[in-house]
Amino acid sequence: MSFSDHKITQFTHKIADLPDQPNMPADELKTRFDSSPEELRQSVNGICDDADRLEERVSGIIAETFGDTIDKSMLSTELAAELDAKATQTEVDTKMNKADLYLGTYTGDGVYPREINLGFAPRLVYVMRADGMSGTALYSYHFLAVPVEQPTETDYCLLTQNGFQLRNDGGRCMLNTVDEHYAYFAFA
Repeated sequence: MSFSDHKITQFTHKIADLPDQPNMPADELKTRFDSSPEELRQSVNGICDDADRLEERVSGIIAETFGDTIDKSMLSTELAAELDAKATQTEVDTKMNKADLYLGTYTGDGVYPREINLGFAPRLVYVMRADGMSGTALYSYHFLAVPVEQPTETDYCLLTQNGFQLRNDGGRCMLNTVDEHYAYFAFA
């Protein structure tokens, strides 16, 4: 049996064919209302059964042809490249999961640039005011520092070989205000 054998070209009983004021017993009226959904259910179930049989046949063909194993050489170039990219991303994700996380605090002294020594070269640092204030239209009270080749005046926090450096080249950084408390996390 093929999938097209389950095609419904029209329902046996259409509700629209009934008169506006049907004159039939309630049980017969209920049967009419239930007939179309029942035909649809039977057809969909038949498609599902045929799909299961097809899947079993395809699995058998794969097992017979390839010995139940498909290796990379059997894949298209595009699919092999996509799988390689996913494997590389998995390696990156695994390495990121192994990163050490360091948390710390400091109190602002108003001096720029200011070095915060962690004793290692971080891969990423996030600094923010300890009270959670994020900033205003003019000033930034938090910053996510990532490696940069050429810093700009809006890079208020730069990664260094021993930690990170707070900067205020544009005059809008508020990451080192006198007596303000700050928190940070850094990934090693």
